[in-house]
Amino acid sequence: MTDTLLINKILNIASERKATDVHLVAGNNPVLRIDGKLATVSEEQVMTPDIINGLAESFLNKEELERLTREREVVTVYTWNERARYRAKIFYQKGFLALSFRMIPPFIMSPKDLGIPQAVTQSLTKNSGLIIITGPFGSGRTTTAASLIETLNHNRGLHIQILENPIEYLFVNNQSIIEQRQVGRDTPSYLKGLEAIKEEDVDVVFIGGMVEDGLEESVLELVESGKLVIIVMETESIISSLDRFISNLGPGKKVWGQNLLAEVLLVAIGQRLLPRVGGGLRLACEVLTNTPAVRSSIKDNHLYQLNSIMQTSREEGMVYFDKSLFDLVKAGEVNPEDAIKVAVNSQVFKQNFKQ
Repeated sequence: MTDTLLINKILNIASERKATDVHLVAGNNPVLRIDGKLATVSEEQVMTPDIINGLAESFLNKEELERLTREREVVTVYTWNERARYRAKIFYQKGFLALSFRMIPPFIMSPKDLGIPQAVTQSLTKNSGLIIITGPFGSGRTTTAASLIETLNHNRGLHIQILENPIEYLFVNNQSIIEQRQVGRDTPSYLKGLEAIKEEDVDVVFIGGMVEDGLEESVLELVESGKLVIIVMETESIISSLDRFISNLGPGKKVWGQNLLAEVLLVAIGQRLLPRVGGGLRLACEVLTNTPAVRSSIKDNHLYQLNSIMQTSREEGMVYFDKSLFDLVKAGEVNPEDAIKVAVNSQVFKQNFKQ
């Protein structure tokens, strides 16, 4: 079987079983992630190093193969037979190549359909400010960002520029003009891309990853110049994302950055995807809006206070993560066992659910 036929066969199985991810590791059968849980495709052959090498060489171009040799990992987008697009990561583990494919949904869903709280979408009416989307890998952060961008695209006439690597969702101009730049191809780095934006007539900026030193300062400078900026961070919670943002500010910039962050933050959403009863996934999230109490906590670096603020500020649009979980369990959409695993305070969550 040729490499192309094999990858087509594996992705066809993934499509039929509605898998979100495919993992190919030497010495193992293909593994799928279905409704948040891993499942081995035992009827398929065990992947060997030669098979995985051949698969990688079948869809990576010369430049990507050279980068793989040099940097030991490459992230790209693989289009499968015009049927689906996958975010493909090719990397080394234990000295052998491994492949991971994550399906990019073909349609951009609305915030309402995704279950994004209204406080997040309300922030899109602002002309400037910072929106933070955070969560661990596989939590749907890019999907949430795409939904917000598409909402702007359909409702406001704006110049939107996107910086990410790789480009996942593809946008078609509606009310807005959207430019999608891939870092490493269309611009050398996120920092270089942001420097260029400072000199351009751009209203909204989306940054697909805070992965370079100095990005935090550039983000704050962009917001301070009057732009609406949406960023994605890979952290466990809103508190950890704010802590990392502040910690990554350069020497002599922390006080300035902390005070400015406290003023320009519009909203932060921290999220996870949980298996849904009956199949599929369901969004559980926490939301932080910028009230005087929140601004004070950020300026004073008392981030530990934010969980308490989120618990007691529902009228201000805030959502405490465990309350989001509780509502999903109560509605019969998520199993209690799955919710307990990710709860901020699992013991209190158990007690509240028993009452």
